[in-house]
Amino acid sequence: MSGRCDTMAEVIRFIKKADSRGLCFGGWPESILEIYLQWHHQNGGLVIVKEGRDVVALAVGTKLHESDLDKHWVPWRENGDSMYLADIVASKKQAVAACLNELSAKCPNWKELKLFANRHGKRHQFRPEAIERMIEAWS
Repeated sequence: MSGRCDTMAEVIRFIKKADSRGLCFGGWPESILEIYLQWHHQNGGLVIVKEGRDVVALAVGTKLHESDLDKHWVPWRENGDSMYLADIVASKKQAVAACLNELSAKCPNWKELKLFANRHGKRHQFRPEAIERMIEAWS
C-alpha cells in the first residue's frame, strides 16, 4: 500500500481533503505546510501511504527525547527515549495501520520507548499494546 509521491502538492491536496475539520493542519498556509512536510521527509519522520496512484494517509513520527516533546520540528534522534506521533491524516483505517507499520520498521525498538500522540487536542502517552492492537485491528 505504500508508495512514493511525485510532489508535495499531491500530499497537500490530500491533506486539505482528508483533514476537512482541520484537526491536524487547520489554518496552516500551504507554503508553511510544504516546508514542514519537506523538513520531516528529509529527517526521516514522514510516512506517505498510497493506494494505486492516490495518497490515502500520511504520518509524521519522530524518535526524540521526552524532554523535547514541547519543542517544534525536532529531528529524528537515534538515541531518543520516546516516539512522538505528531500528525496522522488518513482516509481509511488500513492506511493508518500501514503508517504505523512503516514507522515501526524505521524504529524497531519502538516498543521499548515512551509513545506519545495527540488525541482530541491533548497529548497522551500510549502503551505499545494499544498501538499493536490498532495495527492488528486495522490491517
